Amino acid sequence: MSTIVASMMKMKSGNLVGIGNHNQRRFEKHSNPAIDVERSHLNYDLVNRDEPFNYKTDIEKFINENKSSSRAVRKDAVLVNEWIISSDKGFFENKDDKEIERFFTEAKDYFAEKYGEKNVRYAQVHLDESTPHMHLGIVPFDQDNKLSAKRLFNRKALIEIQDELPVRLNERGFELERGEKGSKRSHLSVDDYKAYMDNKKALEAELTDLKKVIETTEEELVKKKEEIKSLSEDKPVNLDMKKLKVHYEFEDVKVPSGEKFMGIDIKKTEQQRTGNLIIPQKSFDLIAKDAVQNVQLKQQVKKYMATDLVKENQKLEDELGRVKRINSENVKIYYDLEKKYKKVVAENDSLRSVVRSLKNEIKTIYRELKDTFKQIFVDKTKSKEVTKDFAMKIEQNAPKSEFKRLERDDNRTVSRGMSK
Repeated sequence: MSTIVASMMKMKSGNLVGIGNHNQRRFEKHSNPAIDVERSHLNYDLVNRDEPFNYKTDIEKFINENKSSSRAVRKDAVLVNEWIISSDKGFFENKDDKEIERFFTEAKDYFAEKYGEKNVRYAQVHLDESTPHMHLGIVPFDQDNKLSAKRLFNRKALIEIQDELPVRLNERGFELERGEKGSKRSHLSVDDYKAYMDNKKALEAELTDLKKVIETTEEELVKKKEEIKSLSEDKPVNLDMKKLKVHYEFEDVKVPSGEKFMGIDIKKTEQQRTGNLIIPQKSFDLIAKDAVQNVQLKQQVKKYMATDLVKENQKLEDELGRVKRINSENVKIYYDLEKKYKKVVAENDSLRSVVRSLKNEIKTIYRELKDTFKQIFVDKTKSKEVTKDFAMKIEQNAPKSEFKRLERDDNRTVSRGMSK
């Protein structure tokens, strides 16, 4: 019987752009060899079927509009718990598209009933990879609309899902069993080893796609920075006062002359600047126009700096760091598995050598025993019967007995000799 696959990943704000692009196949080219782009049009979303939507915008808006607390959501909070639902290839082989869709719909409905229909923000089904699977995104709101992935998907809840989901699907007509409970196996079969390597390659391909997104974003960011830098480095133009026909305004001011008449200070009249400028209308209009353009430019720069481009770039860098850490862990696991695999191969080689030695030993015993029977029994027919009976008795205790095989080979050789 096939086994249900239900694994969960935690998604923070910085992860949503990347996972949205991946799930909705927004890249024209994919480094992941498992993706067949000619089949990508067959993919669909059981929650948002009409058109692709922005994971980050939709989910953050949904959370802000529905959270019970007035406090801002923490920057490092888990906003989505993404479940990947699938099974092995054999489970899907004899099912048509309608039955496959029913399988994923039933799985989606299970989570919707358990965690709230509105909290399931996407249910993207991928049919363009080797095995059909679904990416199911759940906003971890509890009954009080408090955001807490740690509380909602604790160890007890995860065990319940692994127990309940296969039962639910079996009730709906799908033959599935739970994965091995509490498995502590440390040895991998060759098939498991190959499957791990395929998953490792898929992760590396997704990492490559993410790097390309970051490179593209960084290129756009560099261009914008250069534009701003060139504007900021331009030297301010000094006004040509003569050309603009601007001159200072003066006024008559009474000031002490230093002389006195009959003990009274005598004042004289001087012209002093008022602090104002006299400027022709045309010159004023020209300066005003330049000032307006300067304000507009500052507003554009301020608007650009407030856009998500810089923020998204930082989030993508954080996501790249996360994927690199995961990849580093997988590399360590890979080398551990490689050591175990080489050990298994060495043990197999050693066992083959032992088997060959045992076969030669059994063959020698068989020949010696057969010659002994020939010497004991003068009648060749009697000798053959005793040898055959002896081989049959050994076969009863040792199925696929090497001793019995040698006896049959001898009989075939004799039969072919007589037919000639």
